Amino acid sequence: MTPNSALKALRALFGTGTCPAADPALADLLTGLAHPSADGAHWVLSRRLLAMRDALADNDEAVAAVLAGDEPLWDAWLRILAARCREAGQLADPVALVLLVSRLGAAAASVEAALDGATLAPTDSTGLERELFGAGAEQARSTPALVRVAAAQARLARWRGDALPALAPVDRTGTEVDANWCPGRLLALPDALLPADDWLLHGRWQQAPADTPADAPAKPSALGVLQHWVLPNPWPLLLAMIGLVQDAWAAEGRGGLLLELPRGQNPQAPAEVQVLVALTEGDERLCGTLGGLVLAVLARLDIALFPRRPPERELNALLAPVVGALLRRRVWAFHEGLAHQQGQYRLSGDFSDACYRSAGVLALGRNARRLRGAVRTAAQQWRLDTDRRDLDDEPVRAAAGMATMRTP
Repeated sequence: MTPNSALKALRALFGTGTCPAADPALADLLTGLAHPSADGAHWVLSRRLLAMRDALADNDEAVAAVLAGDEPLWDAWLRILAARCREAGQLADPVALVLLVSRLGAAAASVEAALDGATLAPTDSTGLERELFGAGAEQARSTPALVRVAAAQARLARWRGDALPALAPVDRTGTEVDANWCPGRLLALPDALLPADDWLLHGRWQQAPADTPADAPAKPSALGVLQHWVLPNPWPLLLAMIGLVQDAWAAEGRGGLLLELPRGQNPQAPAEVQVLVALTEGDERLCGTLGGLVLAVLARLDIALFPRRPPERELNALLAPVVGALLRRRVWAFHEGLAHQQGQYRLSGDFSDACYRSAGVLALGRNARRLRGAVRTAAQQWRLDTDRRDLDDEPVRAAAGMATMRTP
């Protein structure tokens, strides 16, 4: 496969999370960088490639970094970069060369080795370079992108050939929870559009899936909501599992998890939901927001967000309409706080009962041990980290207080 023929497939990979593996030669570029699908017919985007892409300007630069695994193309780009380094070294001020070498990172050694062949002549891949950089690689306007691509390619080279595990297709009924939420899986952000959800956890949440029975009641039972909305839709499922862990933890009477709404916010569309965690001693500590808890849970599961990992505040905004849908479908319930207390979210009584019926026990009990454990462990670790951070900050606060007391 030539770099030009791989361009379309790699753009699909970064744009949709998957691409066909029809040409076996694509394996030379993607083994160790992307997950093969269990059927061998697709490549699936990995955390490795997502992390690399986040350091680049756009998807086309990410595509270029993968294509740089083609040896002739990589050698041609190294010769151009070597020529740019030679130019920078001839300037009176050495800062330009120092900055260039610093930005090349681990690729600097390869660029140095190419100095003997340094040239700014156009390569044989000018058309491809115009697609990716907007100009030939030898043009000065392409240099910043080419430097970033070279640094990324040097990082990717560590993993090439070290195959990632194959990913099984997503069970669209959602009943095989832990199989769906397996390490390496990608979870689309709420409402992120994907052409297919065979290999990624989709981001839709508004509608029940197409296979909901035609004779389903207009106001489905809690069990119907569980089977036909929560289980097939990853975001409602994740937030429902947080509520289920909250319920089970509270029943133990030793620690727990609280989801509180700051005063002045609309429960149906909260700007943020505060998360408090109590350990066995029973004292509740504010650890962060619902978005922060979600990020911690996904990190424990080794699941990345697609197409990107948003800041916590942005994720909270994306979760707001999902929370509203949970309330409307009576998965969560909002309980107004008494005087001087904040309102709280918990599982509704009917939905909690449905979780302990046979269908719920199978899907959310036996088939979801890993997801359930990740929620609780992430919350506990979050609390421990919060306590540790406060202890580390205590001497600083004490010193600041003493300084204030000594100020006339």
